[in-house]
Amino acid sequence: MVRSIFVQTVFWKAASAVSWALVSLLTIRLFQSVEQFGLVSPALLVLGSLPALDGGFRVAINRRLLAAPDDKIRTEHLAFGQRLSTWFSTGAMVLGVLVLVAYSFTPNARSSGVSPLFYPALGLTSGLILLASALLQQLTGLGLQRRMFALQLLMAWLSLAILWAGFRSGAGIWSFLLSQGLPHAIAIALAIPMVRTASPGLRLLDFSWSKHDTGRLRELWPDSSALLQMQVWTLLLYTVDVFIVSWIWKGPQVGQYSLVANLFSKLRNLLQSADEAVWPLLTSKQEKGETISSGVLRFNGLLYGAAMSVAAVATGPFIIGYKDPTWSSGGHFAALIGARYLISGVASQPAWWLYGHGHLVTLAGHMRRELAVSVLLCGPLGWFLGAKGIAVAFVFGTAAGTLLPIPLEYARRSGRKLADILLQVWTRALLAGLAAGALALLGLGFGGPWWNTVLASGVALGLTLGAAFGLAAWKARRAGATERIAIARHL
Repeated sequence: MVRSIFVQTVFWKAASAVSWALVSLLTIRLFQSVEQFGLVSPALLVLGSLPALDGGFRVAINRRLLAAPDDKIRTEHLAFGQRLSTWFSTGAMVLGVLVLVAYSFTPNARSSGVSPLFYPALGLTSGLILLASALLQQLTGLGLQRRMFALQLLMAWLSLAILWAGFRSGAGIWSFLLSQGLPHAIAIALAIPMVRTASPGLRLLDFSWSKHDTGRLRELWPDSSALLQMQVWTLLLYTVDVFIVSWIWKGPQVGQYSLVANLFSKLRNLLQSADEAVWPLLTSKQEKGETISSGVLRFNGLLYGAAMSVAAVATGPFIIGYKDPTWSSGGHFAALIGARYLISGVASQPAWWLYGHGHLVTLAGHMRRELAVSVLLCGPLGWFLGAKGIAVAFVFGTAAGTLLPIPLEYARRSGRKLADILLQVWTRALLAGLAAGALALLGLGFGGPWWNTVLASGVALGLTLGAAFGLAAWKARRAGATERIAIARHL
């Protein structure tokens, strides 16, 4: 039963991630130039990132919701969480305005000629986005994680539809404001009845506060402060490179870097679907959680090795075919960002295992080191290599903070041998990467429009993973086992 729920959760998470990726690609078609994309992309990145800074309380509350022994305690946690969300969304609105007003003074933004009112108006929507995000996250605490992913899928397509309608009606760059705000408002309208089934009297906006709330806040602070640190460092790790590029440079180089970073970010979000679905099982101490986590650990070596190799090879040709050569910087950015995400992807299940078991301070420390090394190297490498140097700096930073430290911490706390873990995942990653990359290069050799690049990439990835599954099935049969779980153990 657990495996069935897990598979369904992964399906909805993957469907949501695929939808957001498709929406992102279709949105790119609406941009008239790479310069316009470079202008708006960092601003939207700020807007999408601010809701992650909820103080860490959302996950801490969800942990208690998952472990709540009765409805009364669950209702108390829900009401308290909504009061916190109300205050945090207000703070996010103010912070969003301040950050985007600051961004409007960068060389990249000043050269665009966009109305100065656009950025603060866009920042105002961050409060609505955080409120919707917090409400959807409460569904995880109620055991309705699949519904959360289904709503995220709906929001993705609504965002695209509103953006398209805005451009068609002549709203221009203001269409981005509508496409960010309206889908989140609709998500709130759909999610609030689901949450109210567990807490009928729950208020969407609740500015009340009491001494009891302050006490509960102090009680949650040890767990929440660690998560807040992790959220801050994670947010900076996956956004600050784009901002460094946009602060220093202007023109097509900003858009070219932002586009590759955006594409790899969407791919990473899709690939970590299984990782993200495992942690509630680990948190709630379900026995199958550890078994599934071990399987995902091995599978990630194959998945990330093959996917990042194909993406590094195919991203440049895809961008040229999908837009035009002015949008592409060649294969440099794709190869470097692919290497960075391969390192973090192979370590993703150990990281989520640590997350699910509450070792948040440990994770935050490794991320802080990764960020510090990356930013320190941005100066000299950016000076000599330009935007490419920023990407190189973050590869070195990821190696310093993740390559060995995360698996080492996982091995120490789970009682496993580090050498076994590294051998299992990196052997699979390297073999899958070589096979998938070679197949992708072979497929790209036939040329053709951009959809041929997508087809060749999909075939290369599918053949590689299919061969891995076939080998696992053969090994399982030789061992006398035919069950799916047995085949998974041989991956």
